[in-house]
Amino acid sequence: MENNINLYEWYDAATAAAIISRNSNKQIDTDYVRKLAQYGKIRKVKINNRASLYWKEDVDRYRVKDRGVKSGEASRKRAEKKEKEAA
Repeated sequence: MENNINLYEWYDAATAAAIISRNSNKQIDTDYVRKLAQYGKIRKVKINNRASLYWKEDVDRYRVKDRGVKSGEASRKRAEKKEKEAA
């Protein structure tokens, strides 16, 4: 990647979270944005040890899908299983 970054083409984590939240009609945290970048769903450039920028095109296009019934059921069953194991 080039050394020069056009800041008009990138969002910080807070702005990216706000854009994805607005586009998806649900509250999205900055940690979720970082996880999306980790999974390769949106591109990022690391500025320093603490800060990254996220490619505007990817963020603007990304929508968080509603969790399906199967996914929700699976999560509940895992939680119930952990509770039983802990008891």
